[in-house]
Amino acid sequence: MQKSLWLIVFIVTVCESFSQDRGFLHVSTGVQVQFIVTDPSGRRTGEDPRGMPNPMQGKAFREIPGASYSVGSVGDSPEKEYKPSREDLQFDFQCRFITPDNDGAYTIQTIGIELGVYSLFVDISPRRGSNLKPFRKRMKDLTDIGQVTEYKFTYSSTYPTPANLAKVVALQTLRQDLDNSYKLKLLGEKELHKDLSHRLDKLEKYLSDKDSSKARHELEKFGEKIEDVRDQTIKTEQKKQKPLKHFITADAYQILQEDVSALLKQLPDDKKKKEKEGKKEKRGDKDDD
Repeated sequence: MQKSLWLIVFIVTVCESFSQDRGFLHVSTGVQVQFIVTDPSGRRTGEDPRGMPNPMQGKAFREIPGASYSVGSVGDSPEKEYKPSREDLQFDFQCRFITPDNDGAYTIQTIGIELGVYSLFVDISPRRGSNLKPFRKRMKDLTDIGQVTEYKFTYSSTYPTPANLAKVVALQTLRQDLDNSYKLKLLGEKELHKDLSHRLDKLEKYLSDKDSSKARHELEKFGEKIEDVRDQTIKTEQKKQKPLKHFITADAYQILQEDVSALLKQLPDDKKKKEKEGKKEKRGDKDDD
């Protein structure tokens, strides 16, 4: 598995009236991706590495007032003629965060530089005396060259409205995460990947036919399959036995299950299933009496 490398990107928002300055919004990602932040007004800051000779220097967007985005070294070295390696570099996005001017929905798009695992961190650090509560969330994800993954970050200065960070998930997102898990050997072997891909093909057909009931059923079966494989993987690891032919690591399982949960929320409830569960509950109540 490719080693994840962390970089820290700071977002801080500038304002003319410092009386509204509530604190700082910090965002960080792994070196496997560059990213673009879009503010509630639709202005972008960041870099897009797609099609560039050097993906570490992408197409630049500098639209958010007072914001900056650059590549810098994590730390200095006392050695003479020291040249930082790729592992020493980080992307920096900086802008002072204020309210209510910057309230609203932000989009964070990560764009893959290489195949790998990365984490996205979003952190709100309130200034001293502010009534805002700290917010910190980490999301682990997979990427490949040129792959775009989108996140929505919602912020409000109205207390106690919570901040929220969520991945935008579509069927293609689940398919990409499945393929990346296989390429990174976080899921195996070929037969398991083929079986899960076939289930997604069926899911896509049901969605195109607008058969939400069958789509939900197929998606639930996909989730049950990877859950069963993960349970078997854990048992084998605990017993220190020879690795199974079909396996799934903790990272791949978490990412895929989160995708499944997000997609299930987009589908209507299965009315027939609910009716059956309701009848069972009623029969149970009568038996108790």
